[in-house]
Amino acid sequence: MAVEFKIAGLDYRSATVGVREKFSFTESGRRELLREIAPRVREAVLISTCNRTELVVVSEEEPAGLLQRARGGGNFFSLSGEAVVERVFEIAAGLHSQIPLEDQILGQMKEALLLARQEKVCGALLGQLFQRAVAAGKEIRTKFKALPHEASAAAVACAEASAFYKSLKGVRALVVGSGEMGMAAAKLLVERGAEVRMTQRRRRKDGVRPPAGAALIAYDARYEALRECSLVICATASPHCVLAAEDFSDDGAKRLMIDLAVPRDIDPAFAERPSVTLVDMDGLGCKALPEGFMREIRKSLEANIKRFHEWLDVHECVPYIENICSFAEREMVEGLGCESEEERLRVKEASRAMMNKLLFSMKKGVDMDMAKECYRALSKGVRA
Repeated sequence: MAVEFKIAGLDYRSATVGVREKFSFTESGRRELLREIAPRVREAVLISTCNRTELVVVSEEEPAGLLQRARGGGNFFSLSGEAVVERVFEIAAGLHSQIPLEDQILGQMKEALLLARQEKVCGALLGQLFQRAVAAGKEIRTKFKALPHEASAAAVACAEASAFYKSLKGVRALVVGSGEMGMAAAKLLVERGAEVRMTQRRRRKDGVRPPAGAALIAYDARYEALRECSLVICATASPHCVLAAEDFSDDGAKRLMIDLAVPRDIDPAFAERPSVTLVDMDGLGCKALPEGFMREIRKSLEANIKRFHEWLDVHECVPYIENICSFAEREMVEGLGCESEEERLRVKEASRAMMNKLLFSMKKGVDMDMAKECYRALSKGVRA
């Protein structure tokens, strides 16, 4: 592969939630890092979620070093070349998520790509890689939607709560956070018969309202509501704890507290209380997909990865083809002695059409590696 893709980072398999939260980036933090590394990379996209922090680059620089300079030392994995393409496609497919095939990663990858484009550090290469990976992820979820499994952390959390209480009917629950995950958790709890209260700091820009049956309360009233609830699910984007043990005296009430955030929303000190059962993202576990489904998913991924490489091969040839076509245009105009602008344009168009037909037919007649060598040699010759 002529283009050297690189990736480095950590995920739930290589780092605990306590380590991952140290390398978690808010939106402003992601923008800051991308701006900082922009002069040293050709392209870059940063994925930062509760499961992972991974920096993908097209660069001679090592992404692990860029992350270390931003946040200090870490036990980062590093991949390059073909392995990077495979990993990005597998991330989009949900194969590297704690909850296999979970949907949220697709939105997170699109957001990461958009942010990189806004910061002008993402071009055609990573743009195509992420777009095609997300499209493959959607295709896989559509194809395997009948697979019986929980498809989000919110669903797994509610299943955990159902098992803990035997039934959620009548259970008083507090959901801290009204983002996508909080909304999903509240909806599922209401459907299971829980009495749900949900905090909201400000009205959502998208106008989405909480599910019918969930009562909105002010964020500042969360401790008061917690006093009256035996189940709490936290899912905010806060960079620090939103429920601190020192701010909530132990009343001895039996509670299940589920933390779906990284960095963590719930103070780990709550786990020291005998009456409290605290579960974080790592505590929710990871269930493997059936082997038969995995084979089919990987077959689908292989087909999509092959199409990406076909695009990449053509993309790598475009500069060579452009040099050859431009040379042919100049030679034809000069050789025919075109005097008027109209004549020059007609000759250029005819010349380019002929050269494109010739050069692209070469690609069909020989294998791609040989075609690239021919394009490269011709391009070098016309520049001499």
